[in-house]
Amino acid sequence: MDLAIVGPAQSGKTTVFNALAASHARHGDARHEQLAAVKIPDERLERLARLVEAKKVTPLELRLHDLPTLFLPAGRHGEKGRAASGEAAEALSRADGLILVVRAFRRADMPHPRGDVDPGRDIDEFRSEMVLHDQGIVERRLKKLDTTVRSSRPGEREEGQREQVLLQRIRQYLEDGRSLRDSVAGRDEAKALANYGLLTLKPVLILINLDEEDIAKEAEIEGDYRGRYGSGSTFVGAMCARLEAELGELEPEEAAEFRREMGATEPAAARILAQTQEVLGLVTFYTPVGTECRAWAAPAGTTAVEAAGRIHTDMERGFIRAEAISWKELMGIGSFAEAKKQGRLRSEGKQYVVQDGDVLHILFHV
Repeated sequence: MDLAIVGPAQSGKTTVFNALAASHARHGDARHEQLAAVKIPDERLERLARLVEAKKVTPLELRLHDLPTLFLPAGRHGEKGRAASGEAAEALSRADGLILVVRAFRRADMPHPRGDVDPGRDIDEFRSEMVLHDQGIVERRLKKLDTTVRSSRPGEREEGQREQVLLQRIRQYLEDGRSLRDSVAGRDEAKALANYGLLTLKPVLILINLDEEDIAKEAEIEGDYRGRYGSGSTFVGAMCARLEAELGELEPEEAAEFRREMGATEPAAARILAQTQEVLGLVTFYTPVGTECRAWAAPAGTTAVEAAGRIHTDMERGFIRAEAISWKELMGIGSFAEAKKQGRLRSEGKQYVVQDGDVLHILFHV
């Protein structure tokens, strides 16, 4: 799972990266892409691991990419739909989603490039830049296709014409100012567009980067912006990245004490990391096997046989059935053996749709 952190200049996106990646391995530098592999906190996994006395606990891992500023301030570049290049383009193409950082903090030593702090304006402008970015990609591809279709052999021409029809429809969405993630119909179209690097096709978490003075109002501010900008594939979170980055360097007990003093009820960075699962449209299932208890991520709607394939291709190929139980039910019963004895383990076939929090035991034969 990959998330690219983007945002206007001086939004504090690198501070967000540092807050989310605190105590995790990272590489790169501030002038180029920075990358961190982050373990996603999961209380359910920890409780299951204690229940089965696992010696090894493997949480989900998220790769965070902190990218250089993608777009110059309004009016300072002339090319419509300027595409990202180099490391930024590669990271964006790999990213499953975006964290769009917008500034709500006030600092005299770091003036906002636009003068005043206005998160709503910055969200609207950055989204417009993403639409222009995607328009540029689509228009350049259509121009190339026009030449290709006219000079191709019949089979290749038909394929190119189908691509033209799709991209012409996509271009119309973008010209109307619509983001593709809320306009593209169905998985087939999304899959056909996956390799174009279109920013508005990716799910987005808008992260409001708060001032320390506003931490006590974090939930209220988050709710306000969620009401204004939230949609099926646009999510909203809020945190004071500067404080979270500093607290990430402290011992947990000391950090908890500082949070209480600041009016924060929980570690905001951990909450934002957990929220990324919803942003990416994923469910989490668990496999306590032998001495290891492990969390797995899968797109919502994944079947039992597809989930087995995420664990190992042999399991998918030789799938017989899945024994399933919700993590909460298992915790209440106390053990797999007791759940089986009570007849509480469900026997599910290939087409069973895996639910968030399922604990699975895959039976297979190859």
